[in-house]
Amino acid sequence: MAVSIANLTNLEPMPKIMDTFSGNKPTSVFSYLLTALLLAVVQPLAAQQAAENTAKPAKLFERNDTLDVTITAPWQDIKRKEKFEGAYPAKIEYTDELGNSVTLDLTVERRGITRQEICDLPPIKLRFDPKSAKGSTFRGQKSLKMVTHCKSNSRFEQYYIMEMLVYRMYNLVNDFSFRVRALNINYADSKTGKLDGDRFAFLIEDDSDVAKRHDLKKLVIPKIKPSRLEARISSEFSLFQYMIGNVDWAALSGPDPKECCHNVKLIAPRPLEPDDLIYPVPYDFDSSGIINTDYAAPPNGLPIRSVTQRLFRGYCVHNSTLEDARQHLLTRESEIHALVNGENRLKSGTQKKVNRYLDKFFEIIKDPRDFEKLVISKCRK
Repeated sequence: MAVSIANLTNLEPMPKIMDTFSGNKPTSVFSYLLTALLLAVVQPLAAQQAAENTAKPAKLFERNDTLDVTITAPWQDIKRKEKFEGAYPAKIEYTDELGNSVTLDLTVERRGITRQEICDLPPIKLRFDPKSAKGSTFRGQKSLKMVTHCKSNSRFEQYYIMEMLVYRMYNLVNDFSFRVRALNINYADSKTGKLDGDRFAFLIEDDSDVAKRHDLKKLVIPKIKPSRLEARISSEFSLFQYMIGNVDWAALSGPDPKECCHNVKLIAPRPLEPDDLIYPVPYDFDSSGIINTDYAAPPNGLPIRSVTQRLFRGYCVHNSTLEDARQHLLTRESEIHALVNGENRLKSGTQKKVNRYLDKFFEIIKDPRDFEKLVISKCRK
């Protein structure tokens, strides 16, 4: 008769069991010794089994600490073969917070547009086999965008540390935002054996997971009207873009005639009904004034000469919620500064520049006249 571990922990007293099978009443000492021996074996096994069933590392974006990883791939080929955007075999190795050493097979590939042209190491997409990632930190992940250090000099690394912080700033504003996870990477070349270590990078949550957190689906649609965007979230979105000095976005249409938008993902209920509201989720902040990369320039046709000049690009249809958005951003001022001041990877000079840039924004929105003149009156009809 097979007996499970769970059932063994609830055994009847040993005398009753012995009576059932032998018809004889054993001495109490003998029966209790057998019971004690059995429990000494069964209970640790049950505890171990329970621990194995429940002890899992946190999912990738449930933690904000830096994950140390080694990614092995043909990195020299990836850098040199600029026109090939197919997948390369790779593996990622790390130790999770439970102390488990983990190795996962995956593929890596080039991605991006502007940064492919300027970066020695372009942004990368990681693709996982969900079955092999089961039970690991990366469980549930299929593909992830990875932002790399781009070039070897420290100035470029500062850019992308700041970009990661911008994502986290927007996490403070609302939850219709991409979560990120910092990495410290050792790049091991699978062909040459060369190791390029201690490099900063970060991973960006998949848009499907952002939608899932809100019981919504990512939306693929050619274009939308501004009235379809949820007003409060859209005002927070637009005012945040103004805070960081970012005009490199479009939330109504984009360069792809089949899919809106530019540097914005849309999420919404599915199926989408005529009265359903749509939520914008911004990404790609490297052209913003708060980062001020060497290669960033405002799009043609806008009345600004530098990305560090702020220009509000929100929609007039949402103006009724701008005051609430203003008050909401003001409540986040100290937390936003704390993110910058608490990031040890930023140089002190970078921190000072970023804080000054933020201070100018908060000065504007604290003054009702400046807010009217520079924000509300600049909305797009």
